[in-house]
Amino acid sequence: MRLEDFFKDIYVQTKIVTVDNQKLVIKCYSSSTSFKWYLISPSFRNYPYSSDPEERMNRELNFFTYRWREIITPEVIDFDMEQICLYREFLEGEEIRNLDHFEKLGKALRHIHNEGFVMGDTKLENFITVQGKIAVIDAEQAIISTDISLRSWDLLVISFSTAYTFIKEPLTFGKAIETLFSNYELSKEQAEELLGIKAIGLISLIPFLHFSMFRKVVEKYL
Repeated sequence: MRLEDFFKDIYVQTKIVTVDNQKLVIKCYSSSTSFKWYLISPSFRNYPYSSDPEERMNRELNFFTYRWREIITPEVIDFDMEQICLYREFLEGEEIRNLDHFEKLGKALRHIHNEGFVMGDTKLENFITVQGKIAVIDAEQAIISTDISLRSWDLLVISFSTAYTFIKEPLTFGKAIETLFSNYELSKEQAEELLGIKAIGLISLIPFLHFSMFRKVVEKYL
């Protein structure tokens, strides 16, 4: 089961338009949105996800307009509270795929957490690299929190997403998350969270060979 399958019921309407030779992203947060997976799957009840369109837009606005020092976020051009739509800069970049990317991603996640944010939806497609830096292009579930469990949840979701990105390459997956955790500077407490009872629901969805690699990497921090 792919992480994208859990998140596809968001029904966000996103399109790219060109205005005065500049690409813009228009993202509308449909009022019919419903996290169906959230209602039926206990695997995702460890994080305060929101299905409310206005709340999700506000979360993304707060994240994108924060004065980040070590990551890139798209510039917000405008927003419409009546239609609940956000107009933002379109960022060109590379997908997260190689170890250099995962090194940067680990440091970027540490920076995000150190600044007091957690993201909730940390699947790989929400990050790209732009001119050598990590850019976050989707943050509609981001909230302000220093809760160690929520920070660990971010790491668990990104590990889950990475497992399915490298579904046919468990060894590559292992190297990727080892690089990610090393550069994130994973703590013993977070390692315990990643293998704890709260994580079981999501961990059980990771393919067996990938889970074996995941556990081997995490246990180094215990």
